[in-house]
Amino acid sequence: MATIVQSVVRSASFAVAFSVLSLGGLWMWSANREARLRDEIRAMEAKMAAEIEARNAMIERLSRSHRKARIEVTAQRAGPEGFESPRDGTRIVSTDIRFIELDDGGREVGRRDYTIPGDVLFVDAWTARFPKEVVAEGNPLRDRTVVLLRRIYSEQLPPVQGFPIDTPGSIPCGYAGSERMRLEQAVWQGFWKIASDPAAARSNGIAVAQGEAVYKPVRQGEAYELMVDAAAGLSLVPAPAVRAADATSDGG
Repeated sequence: MATIVQSVVRSASFAVAFSVLSLGGLWMWSANREARLRDEIRAMEAKMAAEIEARNAMIERLSRSHRKARIEVTAQRAGPEGFESPRDGTRIVSTDIRFIELDDGGREVGRRDYTIPGDVLFVDAWTARFPKEVVAEGNPLRDRTVVLLRRIYSEQLPPVQGFPIDTPGSIPCGYAGSERMRLEQAVWQGFWKIASDPAAARSNGIAVAQGEAVYKPVRQGEAYELMVDAAAGLSLVPAPAVRAADATSDGG
């Protein structure tokens, strides 16, 4: 009888020990699995955060713009012999414009004064746009539309008689000696071939090359910024008005 009792006790002890070991193993497996799941979740969150950051950076690069020039309307003359303005019907004889060209950092690199008949100011340029996916990647030489400013004119002054800004094939202000300048010169020297021949455009990495013009009727004291969009073209945006002292200054 004692032997039977001892056997039962041993069996029970083994069963309890086995149960304890089994529960401990189950707990350890569960804890390890939970830790792995937490690690996987953290890795997924980090990957998603990186993808969102990369996407936002691409969107920011595509929507970026920079100033190419500031345009100030320094004086204007009205009179019965003037040209009727599309803005408000006022008859404007002529408008004085100060064109301030800016470099990539927004610093002034040159200024010129022009007088145009009437009040509708036109600025035209050659533009070359890179594929949006290239702009989005942030290539430092192809991160925005490149622009060669051509001339200023008005509705009453034909483009062919307009005032030149930069000369095709020359080095635009602020670019001398730079790698960007060398790239842009290659574009400007073969511009119309690139603009009209898809193979030439592809070989230069250009999506679209064309002439563009922006224009607005303007008034004395107003100022505008000529902007270049990263993946688009030119825009003429109102800026803080010209101060009276600036309008009468010779800009020296």
